[in-house]
Amino acid sequence: MSALKGGTTNDFSGSLAEAMEQAMDKEWQAVKGTALPSAGADDRKLLWAAIANGILNYLKAHEDEIVKTVTLDSSAADTVTALELNIPEA
Repeated sequence: MSALKGGTTNDFSGSLAEAMEQAMDKEWQAVKGTALPSAGADDRKLLWAAIANGILNYLKAHEDEIVKTVTLDSSAADTVTALELNIPEA
C-alpha cells in the first residue's frame, strides 16, 4: 500500500484531491442532472489539492490525538487487527 497523497495540480492522479473531484462530479450530476462543467476545472484542482493537503497535514500534526487504541495480533507478525480513533461525534 502506498502512502496517502494529497495531490497537486501537477500530480493529481491517485490523490485525495482527485477523489474529491470525482465526488464533486458525482454529486453535481445527482443534483444538477448534468456533467460537471469543464469551465473552472483548473481552479477546482487547485482547491481540491489545497484542501486535501490541509486535511492530511492536520491529521499528521494531530495523529497522537486521533489514534485512541491500536490492537496488534502478535501471532500474525504484529498485524493490526483493530484501530480505534478518538473522533468525537458531530
